[in-house]
Amino acid sequence: MKLKPVSANTNLRSISLKHFCKNFTSCVRLLSDSSLMSVNLPHLNEDLIWKIIVKADPKTAGRCRTLSKGWNFRLCTPIFMKENFRENKERNRSVIIGIGYPPSDENSIWFIRAFVDSGRQVQFNVPIDINQYGFYALIGSDHGNVCLRISMGGLNSRLLIWNPLTRKRRYATDEASKHSGHAVSLYAFGFLHDTVEYRILHAYKKFYTQRTLSWSLYTSFERDWTHVGTFESSVQKLGPKYVVNKGIFYWIGWGGPNLMEAAAIVIFNLRQRMFHEAKIPTQVKSDYHSLTHFNDGVGFVSYHNVGYTRQVLVWQLKNDWDTNLDWEKMIRVSGFGIPYTPTLFVDKDILSVLEARNGHGSSNDSEATDVILSRLRYMEGKRENLVHRTWHEHVNVKTITLHSEGLFMV
Repeated sequence: MKLKPVSANTNLRSISLKHFCKNFTSCVRLLSDSSLMSVNLPHLNEDLIWKIIVKADPKTAGRCRTLSKGWNFRLCTPIFMKENFRENKERNRSVIIGIGYPPSDENSIWFIRAFVDSGRQVQFNVPIDINQYGFYALIGSDHGNVCLRISMGGLNSRLLIWNPLTRKRRYATDEASKHSGHAVSLYAFGFLHDTVEYRILHAYKKFYTQRTLSWSLYTSFERDWTHVGTFESSVQKLGPKYVVNKGIFYWIGWGGPNLMEAAAIVIFNLRQRMFHEAKIPTQVKSDYHSLTHFNDGVGFVSYHNVGYTRQVLVWQLKNDWDTNLDWEKMIRVSGFGIPYTPTLFVDKDILSVLEARNGHGSSNDSEATDVILSRLRYMEGKRENLVHRTWHEHVNVKTITLHSEGLFMV
C-alpha cells in the first residue's frame, strides 16, 4: 500500500483526514507484520504527518496511537493534546443535560447528550452505577474531561474525573460531604491555561450572612486537596452555575433580601489560587442574569421582560487582572424572550432546555414531563427543536453543560 505523495506546500485542510489516517494506519500495520518496521514512509516526513494528525478529530487521532510505540508516544505528549484540542474544540460540540427528581438542585439521575449542530443523541453512560437513593451531580466539563460528584444515597460519595472519549478516569475524595449542611457548598472544575493539569475548587461557608468564604483546591499533579484559603466577600451566595475560561472560574455573586440581586462577578484564578470580586455595573442589571461561554470568552446575559417588551443583552467580560472587569456590549436583540431555565449561547444560536408537564391532576392520573432542547437562531428569529424526550413522572432539568471532545488525560 502506498500513500499519495504530498508536497510541503499542500494545503493540509484539503486532505481528507479520516481517509489519510485510515490508509496510514493500514500501511504501518502492514510494515509491522514484516521485517520492514524500521523503514520510513517514502513521501511524507514525520513532521508533516504530525501536522496532519493534529488536525484530525480526537477520535481518529486517538486511534492513530495504535500505529506503533513511537507514534503512541508522540500522540500522548502534552503539546499534541493541546494542539489537537485547539484545532477541534469548535467541532462536534455536544450538550449534556442532567435530569432528576425535584427539588430543583443539581442532583441528576439521567443524562441526555446531543450534538449541537445536528441534535443527534449519543450515549453518556457514567461508568459507575448508583443505587436507588443515589445521584449524580455534573460539576463541569473542560478540555474533553468531565467532573461529576457521585453519591450512593449519602454513603461513599466521591468525585469522578472522566474522559468519555478515551474512557480513562480518576477519583477524588468528596470535600462537600464535610460541608453538606452549609449555606454555600459548591464545586468548579477546570484546566490551567495552556497546560494539561486540572484543578477542582470547593468553596463553602456555613451561613449566608458570613463574609468569609472558605475554599480548598485539588490538583491533578498532587492528586490531593493540598491548598486551602479564605476570601472576604461582599456577596452572600455564589452561582451555582459557573463558567471556566483560560484557567479562570466566573460566578455571579448574589445578595439582597431574597438573594436575588446580582451584585458582583466573583473570579477565582487557578494559577494564582486567588479570588477576586468585581461589582456589576448598574446599567447592565435587569430581571434575569446568567453566565455563558461567548466568543471564546465569557458572556454576561441580561434579560428584560416587561409587558410586551422583551430584550436580551449579552456583555463580553474581559479580565484586566484587577478588581474590575471591562464590560463590552456585544448583542442586543429585541422581540423575543429566553426561558428562565438553563440557557447557552453557542456561536449565533441560543440553546435552551424547556420542561412541560401534563396530567389532569387526579391522584389516579399519571404525570408526564416533556424535556425539549431547542435552538434559537437569534439572527434569523427562528426556533427549532433538537431533542424531545418524555418521562412518565415528575422530573426537572438540573444542568446543561457544553462539552467538547479531547484527548487530555485525567
